[in-house]
Amino acid sequence: MLYKKFYGFSMGVCLRYSDSREEAAEILNDGFMKVFTNINTYQPDKAFKGWLRKIMVHTAIDHYRKNSKHYHSLDLVYAEAELGVEDVLDTISAEEILAMVQQLSPAYRLVFNLHVIEGFSHPEIAEKLQISEGASKSNLFKARMKLQKMIAHSDRENRTSYAR
Repeated sequence: MLYKKFYGFSMGVCLRYSDSREEAAEILNDGFMKVFTNINTYQPDKAFKGWLRKIMVHTAIDHYRKNSKHYHSLDLVYAEAELGVEDVLDTISAEEILAMVQQLSPAYRLVFNLHVIEGFSHPEIAEKLQISEGASKSNLFKARMKLQKMIAHSDRENRTSYAR
């Protein structure tokens, strides 16, 4: 019953940290195993969703650490010109934005989500991922640049399709 009730919420969290629905489902299932195993540590005076989200985020971090040796993507792409991101974002759906985040390399995606979505500081991210603060900042910068490039590409495609 608990799994069914919080599946959608948890899947939303896991999708932000994965590059496919299958990987998100794997993280989600591992996370729920932790929930069921550690349900006795839940404090009823605290918000259950917050406790659950924290477990899912930490499970995604564990998944990244376990599989990081398989991720070999480090590219040094820098941004083109400044983008009119506010205007472009009005034309992009939430699903398209999620798809763009999922296209980031696992390291970039993890740091982006931890900092931008979850609100962790760079020292906290560095400690959790066992990387330097500089690596955290660099990964966030590169993630933002890649997302800006993807958004700009999407905007160019939209303008081209409207011109036809």
